[in-house]
Amino acid sequence: MNYGFYLSAAGALASMHRQDVLANNLANMNTVGFKPDRVDTRQRLPQRLQSPQDFAEPQFLLERLGGGLFAHPSRIEMKQGTIIATRNDLDLALEGDGFFVVGDDAALDDRDLRFTRDGRFTLNARAELVMAAGGLHVLDVNGRPIRLDPAAPVRIDRQGAVIQNDVAVAQLRIADAPDGDDLVKVGDNLLRFADGATTAPQPSRASVRQGFTEASAVDPIITMNAMMTAAKAAQTNLKMIQHHDHILGQTINTFARVA
Repeated sequence: MNYGFYLSAAGALASMHRQDVLANNLANMNTVGFKPDRVDTRQRLPQRLQSPQDFAEPQFLLERLGGGLFAHPSRIEMKQGTIIATRNDLDLALEGDGFFVVGDDAALDDRDLRFTRDGRFTLNARAELVMAAGGLHVLDVNGRPIRLDPAAPVRIDRQGAVIQNDVAVAQLRIADAPDGDDLVKVGDNLLRFADGATTAPQPSRASVRQGFTEASAVDPIITMNAMMTAAKAAQTNLKMIQHHDHILGQTINTFARVA
């Protein structure tokens, strides 16, 4: 097999993967509190160094070409989005690192918790504070749903205290943002701890802004330019595959005639 096939195919796959991730980011440029994914690439070592147990013979000319380009698993960029005023008392935004903690039930294991920056909240039929998108309960510091008096005005201070009739009725649970490798996306603008993660949710010092939401952290111009670059890289590698195929065909035909 022509060694160039492997190198060009690896480059094409990495570029197409990067293009897919960037396209998903761009599709969520208007999603409240969305955090974009980032794709990093790395150069794979030659086979002899990548798998020393194979005891491959040194091929110094090929090894100078490297082992191809591969994509690392995507990571979540935790950068802050723009804070936008909505004038809705149940809309909340976080300034700083952290997530609102939401879930299905009152008593949940840490692995069942979900994290979000989407602060569009509302009251359900039982007057419990829930996400407007999806209906998951917004949890307090004790891991319980927050029940409010729908007839009374609500005020939420910068520390996350929920106040009605001048009395603090609950304290929002806001978890600090762990390392990007410890969180994975599960859809619906939610995140959870990755399998095997050893980090437990820690309290956050993020400031709560009532009557605001956080816009998507996607920069559409930068993302579009990166998509175009990835698309050109994929096309270039696919053309190189065709070029190697043409050279291989000519080689076979030439040697066949000589034989």
